[in-house]
Amino acid sequence: MTKTKIRREIAARKKSFQGLELLSELIVKKFQDLELFQQAKTVGAYMPLSDEPDIHPLFDLPGKRFFIPAFDEAFGVYRMAELTENLKPGKFGILEPVEPVWAGNLDLILVPGTAFDRGGNRLGRGGGFYDRILAEHSGAVPIGLCFDFQLVDFLPAEPHDRPAAWIVTESQVLEVCEER
Repeated sequence: MTKTKIRREIAARKKSFQGLELLSELIVKKFQDLELFQQAKTVGAYMPLSDEPDIHPLFDLPGKRFFIPAFDEAFGVYRMAELTENLKPGKFGILEPVEPVWAGNLDLILVPGTAFDRGGNRLGRGGGFYDRILAEHSGAVPIGLCFDFQLVDFLPAEPHDRPAAWIVTESQVLEVCEER
């Protein structure tokens, strides 16, 4: 199946699901219970769209610094910037810091996706933004957050695609690869 067909299939599944808020709460709880997260100090995250797991509750946790994608005008790419209260709609209407402070080393990076397979391969929205962010922060552990219905048996992967080392859904935590 092509990436386009998979995106369409997952979009149809999302439309049939009710209660994504409750499922998001379960995903956040499972993620918070991970020792990896408990030990992390710097966490790359995302500003969730309405069809992605809502991770906003994480942002209020003490002892963590969160970073979200922001467009770097100087280089024409997305980079991770420290999450602040002063946000503006970015290039695609997604909130990002008004005055970005770019991330150094990150312990973890949470990545949303249209779909994931059990090998950690991720299908995004098609822009390669997270692949570039994960490449820039190769020392960070990539963790995919998704709903159960977004897990598929197989995803086509390109050489530049960056897989997740862990996947967290509302019902399971999958360590798909220790070394990435």
